[in-house]
Amino acid sequence: MKKFRSNCLHDCSTSTLLIDTKNAEEPIEELIKQVAKGGTVAFGGNMIGKVAGFGLNILLGRVLGPGGFGLYSLGTSVTGMAQSVASLGLSKGVVRFCAISRGERDKPRVKGTILAALGVSTISSVVASILLFVFAEMIAKKVFNESELTRVLKIFALAVPFYVLMGIMTSFALAFRRVMYQQQVENLFRPLANLILVSIAFLLGFRLSGAVFGFLASGVLSACLGFYFLWKTFPEILSAIKPIYETRRLIRFSLQVFLAGFSYLLLNYTDRFMLGYFGEASDIGIYAAASNVAMLLTMILLALLPIVSPITADLYNKGNFEALSYVFRTVTRWAFTLTLPIFLVFFFAPRGIMLVFGPEFRRGALVLMILSVSQLVNVGTGPVGMLLEMTGKQNIVLSAGLILVVVNIILNLCLIPPFGATGAALATTISITSIFTILLFLVYRMYKIHVYDRYFVHPIAAGTIAIMLTAIIGRIVDFTPFDDFSMVGVICIIGFYYIALATLGLSKEDKLILMVIKDKILGFKKNFL
Repeated sequence: MKKFRSNCLHDCSTSTLLIDTKNAEEPIEELIKQVAKGGTVAFGGNMIGKVAGFGLNILLGRVLGPGGFGLYSLGTSVTGMAQSVASLGLSKGVVRFCAISRGERDKPRVKGTILAALGVSTISSVVASILLFVFAEMIAKKVFNESELTRVLKIFALAVPFYVLMGIMTSFALAFRRVMYQQQVENLFRPLANLILVSIAFLLGFRLSGAVFGFLASGVLSACLGFYFLWKTFPEILSAIKPIYETRRLIRFSLQVFLAGFSYLLLNYTDRFMLGYFGEASDIGIYAAASNVAMLLTMILLALLPIVSPITADLYNKGNFEALSYVFRTVTRWAFTLTLPIFLVFFFAPRGIMLVFGPEFRRGALVLMILSVSQLVNVGTGPVGMLLEMTGKQNIVLSAGLILVVVNIILNLCLIPPFGATGAALATTISITSIFTILLFLVYRMYKIHVYDRYFVHPIAAGTIAIMLTAIIGRIVDFTPFDDFSMVGVICIIGFYYIALATLGLSKEDKLILMVIKDKILGFKKNFL
């Protein structure tokens, strides 16, 4: 078994903790800068991708109508499930093993890992594509009772290999910390190409077929762009370097990660399925709306994962637990700090938030409050699942996921009959809170990595001050900031929060991250203008 090397050095003249990467020393400050830059790029890319996707949905709804848009949505849902299964979790395997080999300057193993992942995913995705194509008619008629869906699924089936390969190649970019490449493919080029191609098809007189072929064409083009960035990141992929394959280890790790991810996917649907069984259709709609809103609280944390994952794998492989703890703690604190004001709005003004979906959705306010607590705990425990996966403890994540599903089912059985949608929310919140707390405890026991320091108290204090001041302002000027959606109330909560946070003081790392984010935003603005 390979021994980890503890390579933490301290340069007394500069008071900077350095990381030995064999031939170069990488300051922790540089790692934090990479996280801030990568997180800013990922967040910006995600927002652009969501806007483009929202624009496409509006276009599809207006041109195709409810029926055609429903068929398109069913097709993308089935294809997405097939794509998830066909990927076998290899994208995370690529991030972990390529990041480790990159840190060790081991180009043959880097090449072997990416070629093995591409080879296995090509076979699995082609098999999934053929199966979906062959059984398209049965799925359309027997499962969804929609004969028109058959042709849609057959065309979508052709896109599965391209989307799977695109995911593998963009994951390779992440292993080399090239977040911009990954974002350009997945959240910029693909959704914008899809929107443009579908728009052109509609202008030419095509309807549902145009939308479906636009999805297929954007997948093909995105896969080609992904291969270009793969070659640009690692030109040796086409060189004469003899690859070193460790396919069995890659597949074993990836399958465990896939099963863990699939268990968490089941968690997202278990409460809705059981609510549908015990409750009414209106309960499902209200619960789904509240759940989708609560999931927005994970945006910041998810934006940081692409860049943090390869850094975590590399630091763990080098045995640099001090730097690993530093990065993990900083990422967790910043994700929590930026998420907390959004949580405060969701928690203290839930009726107004749910009113956006329609007057009848206001009775889902309590559901939103409860689910928001679960997602705040998720963010507050940091990227703990990712850390365990990137350090080779994916079996723990898998076991936790399976236990989580079982516990969630039991709690739903107990809580949904008497409490309905509120009971489903309670079951989910108890499950998520318990499992992430346990995982965080295991991380501390195994690696002695602790998340919370004195600066973690600052956002909590700032949030308390913001709510108190907003309530006082509401009494003075006679408005109710927490009863219904009030833009003044939202501005007060967020404004007072950040003013209080700045008054309480920022750490050196916080100031560094703010500077990096500011420079990145100004750079985007300069390039755009």
